Amino acid sequence: MKSKRLSKLLPEKFLKAVHSFYLVKIFAGEYLSIFKKRHLFSHVELSEGEEAAIQQVWKRNYNKKISTRWHRLYQSYNGKFNKFYFPEVLFTLKLERKLNDREIARVLSDKSMLPIYYQNIADVRMPDTYLINNSGIFYTGERKIIEKETAEEIIDNIGEAIIKPTLDSSSGDSVTLCDFHGGTDQRSGKTSGEVFKSYKENYIIQEKIIPCRELEKLYPHSINTLRVITYIVGDRVEHAPITLSMGRSGNHVDNIQAGGVSVAVTDQGVLNSEGFTHYKEVYKSHPDTGTVFDNYRLPEIEKLINTAKSMHEKTPHMRMISWDFTLDEQNRIVLLEFNLSGQSVWFPQMVSGKAVFGKNTEKMIQLIKK
Repeated sequence: MKSKRLSKLLPEKFLKAVHSFYLVKIFAGEYLSIFKKRHLFSHVELSEGEEAAIQQVWKRNYNKKISTRWHRLYQSYNGKFNKFYFPEVLFTLKLERKLNDREIARVLSDKSMLPIYYQNIADVRMPDTYLINNSGIFYTGERKIIEKETAEEIIDNIGEAIIKPTLDSSSGDSVTLCDFHGGTDQRSGKTSGEVFKSYKENYIIQEKIIPCRELEKLYPHSINTLRVITYIVGDRVEHAPITLSMGRSGNHVDNIQAGGVSVAVTDQGVLNSEGFTHYKEVYKSHPDTGTVFDNYRLPEIEKLINTAKSMHEKTPHMRMISWDFTLDEQNRIVLLEFNLSGQSVWFPQMVSGKAVFGKNTEKMIQLIKK
């Protein structure tokens, strides 16, 4: 791998300096993020007992105290104190790097490879793939190399489709809903060739999934994504609190950081009473459709959890995976993508009021103990 080749050519002190700079950059980014949100949690005051309970957990397992800004931030949304909340800054800086090898994660994270990894998994399907571009080379959905002209012909009249980057994307970045007829995207007015040019390389064009009736009733203009985080503890695959993200205001992107609404979902498929946006708008029903969240039930959630755990067992080297699923019009489980690096633990905790690692929190803290 490139980093290993570089390690043979560059002095160790230089590599350590680069690594330290990278960590400082992440650290600064996380603190800038929490600083920008200080108005959201400045009113949250922990009692002496609550502060002591948090620090007792971390001193016992981490050997030092921590900032409780993140605990207060999560609590500011859901109103629930939880001494086992995991701070985003320590997850990003330390735990994720401990759980998942960054170099291997980068290779596995290519979204165009998902059908190859999981093509024989029962009870789950992936969106049909119309076209793939890897490093500037065009492929059909069946992985046959083709010319650009043939690629244009394939999508000229496919109708509605989703196009998204396959590398280095997050939070719904550059995910576009297209509608191709006569060689032109009816939504943007761009020709297929112009769409290709705007994405340059490393992108995939796939079927637009029609969500199941229960998801469509909540909000019909986005896929509506179920985030299931799985992680390995000992010889078991566990899962974090589940969240459902929905678009709003006509937006086809449902990610909470792109303006969507997220609500916690129980393991039995029942929605919590309140949904939240990134900046703490609180809704008891979807702002567009008026569908009430409280006790609203989604199908197949227990099956979805078991499917995610089974798929994790078939994914080597990765000890934590954030899966994005939906349910199609026939209630079939659809894997949209997964995230192996740049994962987030703030919004499942913020939305649910539960610790992302639950009863396993202290074991996870011990992994980053010096």
